[in-house]
Amino acid sequence: MIQVTLCLVCAVHALAAQPSLDQVRELLSKGSRHSAVAMLRRIVAADPRNADAHIMLGTTLALEGSRSDSIQQLTEAVRLKPDSAEAYRALGMALARFVETKAAREAFEKAIELNPRLAGAHLDLSLILAQSGEWSLAREHLDRAIQIQGDTPAAARAYYLRAGIHGEQNELEAALADLERAVQLRPDFAEAWSDLGAVKRNLLDDAGALTALERSVRIDPKNGKAQFRLGSEYLHGRKPHLAVEHLRQALRLDPDDRATLYNLQMALRANGQGEEAKRVEARIAELLRQRSLASKTAIQAAKLNNEGVEMEKTGNLHAALERYRAALELDPEHGGFRLNLGLVLCRLGRWDEGIAEIREVVRRYPDNAEATKALYIALEQRLKTPASVETPAEKPVR
Repeated sequence: MIQVTLCLVCAVHALAAQPSLDQVRELLSKGSRHSAVAMLRRIVAADPRNADAHIMLGTTLALEGSRSDSIQQLTEAVRLKPDSAEAYRALGMALARFVETKAAREAFEKAIELNPRLAGAHLDLSLILAQSGEWSLAREHLDRAIQIQGDTPAAARAYYLRAGIHGEQNELEAALADLERAVQLRPDFAEAWSDLGAVKRNLLDDAGALTALERSVRIDPKNGKAQFRLGSEYLHGRKPHLAVEHLRQALRLDPDDRATLYNLQMALRANGQGEEAKRVEARIAELLRQRSLASKTAIQAAKLNNEGVEMEKTGNLHAALERYRAALELDPEHGGFRLNLGLVLCRLGRWDEGIAEIREVVRRYPDNAEATKALYIALEQRLKTPASVETPAEKPVR
């Protein structure tokens, strides 16, 4: 009996020494992801059937950009808890982050099948559907999310996303109603205020547009689109001094945006600042000159890139590398050429150079899903592959 008691006491002490998920949550709340991952690995090593720990570990690894490890942990979580909608949703979110769109869609659909009232899964799935242009189906899931969330601040995002779908289909009155509801539920929703201002402007409600755009900029002064919209609205309303202020701010956030430059030079002229307007006009002319030059070299650059693609297919990676470099020299702004250069560098085992090129594509074109996916794969493969080994990479871009 004494031995049993001693064993129980030892077990209690051992459990007390084990890290807990609450401790992990505390670390994550402080931004200590690295420490949280280390603690979660200890938890799953001690208790491999702890599905919640696998979910938390997989989700944290996804935020860290660790593609395969994240998906592996979350796949294990759904194996351990096959009836958990939350586990499938977590898996779907990680897959979506790594641009595994088809698999993410299937995970979200499974989550909804298991729990039709999981509003977050409806929202997540609507985004995947909207990306593929399935507007009606996306709207159905947003309708369902709104129905579930009711009159709560959480529903504001669903209203905002549904307004975007209405806008894509030129249903401005419906978009207006949804955006007004979004800002009513969440008065600090800067993006919704900005889009509300744009819709009101299109519906010729200039006073309402100005009020909404001013509200958006007050909430988030670093939103370049809102600054541009507000500056343009002031210009339209013949308040050039105010237009100049906000268009300058928009230009700081996006120095080469031609629409901002054009409106800024008009506002400067209207405000009596002719010399500065001339400098802005010269910048516009320079950008147009660069664009014209780029169009003249585009055909030759595309020819070099396509030659590189064919050479890469036959395994002549070094020749492909030279073609991609030549194409990029003619058109440095072309994301596809730079991505091909990065991919072939990775295939040649020159990981740091290749990853740097792919990172630059993602930086310049953050919506480029192909480049984002390639970056995650390259980062992962670099850790697994000796530097001297040539490695298969993603299919080159024509």
